[in-house]
Amino acid sequence: MTDDIAAPLTALIPKGYLRAAVNLANIALVQFDSNTGVFEGVSPQLAREFSERLGCRVEFVVYPSAASILERVDQDEWDIAFLAADPAREDRLLFSPAYALIEGTLVVREATPYRTFQDVDAEGVEICVTRNAAYDLYLSRRLAHAKIVHSSTPGEALEMFVEGKHHAAAGVRQALERFASAREGFRVLAEPFLVIRQTIAVSCSHPAAGLLVREFVEEALRGGFSENVIRDAQRNGVALAN
Repeated sequence: MTDDIAAPLTALIPKGYLRAAVNLANIALVQFDSNTGVFEGVSPQLAREFSERLGCRVEFVVYPSAASILERVDQDEWDIAFLAADPAREDRLLFSPAYALIEGTLVVREATPYRTFQDVDAEGVEICVTRNAAYDLYLSRRLAHAKIVHSSTPGEALEMFVEGKHHAAAGVRQALERFASAREGFRVLAEPFLVIRQTIAVSCSHPAAGLLVREFVEEALRGGFSENVIRDAQRNGVALAN
């Protein structure tokens, strides 16, 4: 292996294998089968294909939210992380081009008059939102009237919404639709307030590693994603980037 390849590879996988951080709350991109112990979905499949390209194995490091991944960026727990790109994160992370696009939207009670994001952004309205999620960062910049009520995880946000007097909860469309379909009296707004750019991120302290990640995603975008990635995307209603 030449020095120009060995240096960034060592920066990317200092342990000799790839540690991939995944957010289990993002069910559009990551699923875990507790019976088999297998991770499924677009993100785990990309991690496997990237590790094959690097010539090493992959181990998944599980977190309950994007915020918990970000909190550990300097703790040497993971090498790459599947996270949404956002300007507020650029001081700590280098992002690949987007490999997938997912929608951020709102779930409301069926009886309420809310139909659009503009309807919900009103005085007196409270929206349950996972702290430091991509949609939290966006809503913090965008909301003019409604108030954000923070939670630690997406599941907690939905629990707060159900049990409290709040008016809506924000999240990834697939998760909110699953929530609403399992309960009576809730519906998901058809209009997304945000299209979330899902990327593979590395710490800003490892720019050489960031180049390897960028090259991998750019190659997939140019040549097309594998059949396995396409299958997982279609199964979960995920739009792959192009």
